[in-house]
Amino acid sequence: MDGFTLIHVAYVVGTVGVPLAGGIVLVGTRGQARPWVVTVVCVLALAAVPVGVYATYVEPFWLKVDRVELAVPAMLAVGALDGVDGVGGVDGVDGGDQRIRIGVLADLQTTGVGDYERDAVERLLGFGPDVVVLPGDLYQFDAAVFAERAPGFARLIERIVGEVPHVYLVSGNTDTVAGLRRIVGGSGARVLDNEIDTFEVRGVPVRVGGTTLFGDDAAARRMAARLVGPDGDDRGRVRILIGHKPDAVELVRATPVDLVIAGHTHGGQVSLPLLGPPLTLTNVPRHVAAGGLHELHGTPIYVSTGVGRERGNAPQLRLGVRPSIGIIDLVPSGGGGLG
Repeated sequence: MDGFTLIHVAYVVGTVGVPLAGGIVLVGTRGQARPWVVTVVCVLALAAVPVGVYATYVEPFWLKVDRVELAVPAMLAVGALDGVDGVGGVDGVDGGDQRIRIGVLADLQTTGVGDYERDAVERLLGFGPDVVVLPGDLYQFDAAVFAERAPGFARLIERIVGEVPHVYLVSGNTDTVAGLRRIVGGSGARVLDNEIDTFEVRGVPVRVGGTTLFGDDAAARRMAARLVGPDGDDRGRVRILIGHKPDAVELVRATPVDLVIAGHTHGGQVSLPLLGPPLTLTNVPRHVAAGGLHELHGTPIYVSTGVGRERGNAPQLRLGVRPSIGIIDLVPSGGGGLG
């Protein structure tokens, strides 16, 4: 028994047991006088059935595309002029698209690759990202079946690498650095284990750091310090930190970077009107954990609601939080904003 098991039991009681009890009362008292309050309560209990069907069989597979735009001053520092999409140029590239497009494919968290996961990848690739980030929980299954299941994930990564030159992964709660490295193999995708990589997109230098969940905290702090640059000044370079949990933003609290990308929360997986997600399993504010682009401690942070859902003992549902792929467009500071 764990917390997810208790939630699962409560969900089954609420969507099966309660409606069943309501139906029994209505049928058992048919033709008899009963208080109107009892009738109303029983009818409301029956309403839990379609909610349960929707939360279990519809919303978990109703994938959406979450598109956001973020202005990055560093993109101006390398020669980008005001405006985007064909106005001016970057580092001598005239008339080109000044955007750096990042695709986020978080928390597939699946026991195997099927049509749903492949469709998510194809939809992401359809936006032509320059970079694809997979911030943890790529898979969720026992080590005993790794050899059997891994090839499907390897093919998925190879498909992404075939279209996108820069692909980065970090580990999460349900996968490991070693497992991810076996999956990516020699595909060209890179698993960042408290490591940094650098590259250019249309003349714009980019530095990407990835932090490992349950890894060496001291190594993570050193990586974050290198990512920021000497004395916290790395103008002219876009700096991105990838972490599974949004709490990775704490690594750059004193010296903000241009963007933190995370997953983990699934947006709460359930979100209630007015209240939001009751459970996020993170220390960041609830509105940040709920997903999307926000700012925390002076650093923009994008939290994906994820593609999959919690497995194991947890109920296989989503309610009020559709799964998503993320498309983040980084633009020169004169061309857009946070949001």
